[in-house]
Amino acid sequence: MRLRCMAYRQGEVYVAACLDLSLAAQGDNIEEAINKLEAQIEDYLEEVRAEPQYAKQMLSRKAPLSMWVKYWRIAFRIFMNREDSGMAKVFNEQCEPA
Repeated sequence: MRLRCMAYRQGEVYVAACLDLSLAAQGDNIEEAINKLEAQIEDYLEEVRAEPQYAKQMLSRKAPLSMWVKYWRIAFRIFMNREDSGMAKVFNEQCEPA
């Protein structure tokens, strides 16, 4: 299973978000935010495995449209070399299905 994620600077902090699970984490730098998000995803997927009767519902929590627009805007800006990769990035997290 591939989870689509992004990280970006918002004011004084960095935010990393998983759009497919509607999860987010903050950090003082982009790496810290991503690491916190990865840990949050792992914890969330452990919970999904522990509650198989709710797995379908828990795995279908998508982020709101505004977050998807931000994701594709960042991806486009990176593609066009207009976004500093230290300020924002899009990435995928691989995980085992529940």
